[in-house]
Amino acid sequence: MKKRFGKFGVLLAAWCLMSALLCGDTISFYDDFEHGTDKWEFSTPFKISVKDSGDPAHGKVLAMSSGGPMVYALVKGSGNWTNVRIEGELCFPAGFSHYLGVIYNYRVIGDRADFGSIFVYGRQKDPTNPWTRGKTEVPPAIDFLGEIILPNPHRDSNASRLLYPEYKVRLEGDDVVEPGKWHRFKLETVGRECHFYLHDMNVPKMTFAQHEFDSGRVGFKPRYGGYPTWVDNVRITSIDGFGYKGPDLPQGIVYTPEKMLTRWHAVGPFCEQMTEVEEGGYRQNATYTNYNREYVWRELNADDRGCLHPGRVIDRFSGNWYGYFHTEIISDSDKEAILEFSTGNQLTLWLNGEPLPGVQGQKLIWYDFLDNPAHKGSNVKVTLKKGINRLMVMVRGGRYGGDGFYAACRDAADTGTK
Repeated sequence: MKKRFGKFGVLLAAWCLMSALLCGDTISFYDDFEHGTDKWEFSTPFKISVKDSGDPAHGKVLAMSSGGPMVYALVKGSGNWTNVRIEGELCFPAGFSHYLGVIYNYRVIGDRADFGSIFVYGRQKDPTNPWTRGKTEVPPAIDFLGEIILPNPHRDSNASRLLYPEYKVRLEGDDVVEPGKWHRFKLETVGRECHFYLHDMNVPKMTFAQHEFDSGRVGFKPRYGGYPTWVDNVRITSIDGFGYKGPDLPQGIVYTPEKMLTRWHAVGPFCEQMTEVEEGGYRQNATYTNYNREYVWRELNADDRGCLHPGRVIDRFSGNWYGYFHTEIISDSDKEAILEFSTGNQLTLWLNGEPLPGVQGQKLIWYDFLDNPAHKGSNVKVTLKKGINRLMVMVRGGRYGGDGFYAACRDAADTGTK
């Protein structure tokens, strides 16, 4: 009997080990910040600390001060985490100019950090700010922040919030994040997708699936500039799937990637413009040398919306700001056409090796720029030849707020252009 039980025990142990290897560790993390900071890694320690909130109900809290783009509090040992729920409470102790970014799927690749983030902006009206002092109308750039929730993936620690304006969720009524008060939040992430909740823990304010990574570290960040953010009672647990099963939020967003140029190749990033690339165009097996580094063309397709992200190639902080992007346009005949763009970057263009007029960047880029006159982009009239036409785009990146563009090509007759 003992012998049979022993064999069963060995089999059971082996099964449990195999299950653990297949399913991964179960994540169970909690911190109320009453016992130091051993569970955390601070990228800029003098900007992040544990302090007494003065609130008996909360005691000590994680206090993050604004201080540039790379102030992060990351959970130690979370490098491979995926499919997790992050819960906590936030407080903006000052009356204005504050922000909490919840970080997920954080990865360091070479010298750069890339991660997903959803942020909550609180009240932005600042009586000391000349943009808002004494004004009854808030300028559009400030109003775009306001009291909102917005996705803000970072690529080389560069914010990308201006690439996702369709996801802006305005906080009104009971959803407003009042300064000096504590507010519950929750973020669930399964693979690349995440759901973000504020106050109501049953229905998210936003569902977002436009970040490229499916695992990585988790944590928090304050605003680039402004006033402190406090976080308390952080709990992180494994999940099998999303709690919310309803439609994507915000509702009413319909993407049309089939109208866009979505299949691209990229080379870079370079620290200067590359005459060899500009004169030689796209050559699949070409190798380029820039300051003792070698570069080759690689595939870089647009996201599910049809938006291309040069920020996945171009650095922000190293000075390697130049990237080249190539796509093919197939034409059934020689004809006039219109290249149309909604872009955050200034674009330099070549078609079949010949330079075209450049395109200026916009403050926001929109997925519906082809059909919505309020979101109209820029266009360039071109002549296509029958067969393959090669479009090359040079982007000087490192633009704060996000590097990205949508591109489309339509027959001139279809756009009403003569």
